Amino acid sequence: MPKHLLLEGTDLETLLSQVRAEHGPEASIVSADRVRSGGFAGFFARQRYELTVSVPDEAPAAPAPAKSAPQNEAMPQDESAQDEAATQDPVAALLARTEERERRLTAPAPKQETPAEAPAFTATPAATTTMDQAFADVLAAQRRPEHPTSPTPAGVQAFQPRTVEPDRPLAAPLRALGMPDHLVRRATGTDTYRAVVRALAAMPEAPAAPDRPGDVLVIVGPARTALPIAEATARALSLGPAQILLAARSTAGTGVHHTRRISGPAEAVRRARKLHRADVAHVVVVDACAEDGNGEWARAVTDALGATAVWALVDASRKIADTARFLGALGPVHGLAVTALDATGDPASVLGLGFPVARLDDRPSSPHTWAALLCDRLEGQA
Repeated sequence: MPKHLLLEGTDLETLLSQVRAEHGPEASIVSADRVRSGGFAGFFARQRYELTVSVPDEAPAAPAPAKSAPQNEAMPQDESAQDEAATQDPVAALLARTEERERRLTAPAPKQETPAEAPAFTATPAATTTMDQAFADVLAAQRRPEHPTSPTPAGVQAFQPRTVEPDRPLAAPLRALGMPDHLVRRATGTDTYRAVVRALAAMPEAPAAPDRPGDVLVIVGPARTALPIAEATARALSLGPAQILLAARSTAGTGVHHTRRISGPAEAVRRARKLHRADVAHVVVVDACAEDGNGEWARAVTDALGATAVWALVDASRKIADTARFLGALGPVHGLAVTALDATGDPASVLGLGFPVARLDDRPSSPHTWAALLCDRLEGQA
């Protein structure tokens, strides 16, 4: 059985020469890493190389190491000689090709005149990145199985640059609750509440309900569920029942007096003149939903009223695709009022619609109210 050895050093040539000298041509490179540490802004980083080498248990006697060339002596650049060496010794080929690539990458560019104030130092992190890629390409191309006729041994992985990902222990549970990936990626750390608040801080913020004299807030949704939200919003704005109107076919069963009913776009135009001249704001519920397919009618009423802001009522238990189509028919929407949160297992899926959320059932929406809701669900999953 072959065995694997880990070699470390600050000079690639020295490491490869050591492999060739100590283990002979039967040694093969399993993996290689160029590791950088320290430095500032991509410069002055210290680097070292880590090679994992596979050697047979009974490796043939290694040839005597050749006398290394003096450090100041120029290396041969004859590509035909490098190709000949590559056919005899893969390690020599690796060394030769690496030297040739780095020689080309680090060769000085033709001298150009620069302004007097330009700094003499012109190295960039991009050049370092290119050299790293050349190093990785050559090593990946030269790495081979221990035996030409056998597959790569189990457990040996191809060369890949090391990556470090933030700790996201809540990623899977939050995805199960419907949270979109772009928010899940922000939920880092082990403190559940803080992680969720951090993620939800990236949500667009819904504008506050308009409260100036003559303002008109329109809430589009089924009357039976939209009216309680309109009443709660009116109380928060210090408005009374007289400032709540309903655009619907009928007010039966709603508790809204028939004098506060708007029958359609034509009457909405007549009402709008009075509403915008009033010394208080008004809230108008437009009775419409995806099931009735009356989104275009709702938009016509909203446009006729000259709404200051439009909120759309969203049932969290409905399919997101159906909700998105309904919202598309309404025209500009400034915020969502989300209901039926307790009736669904993925309440955060409405965040994928891309609209700001103004209310969660009977309370205003914020990252903290969302976090309280989702943390309760996460505790229930534990």
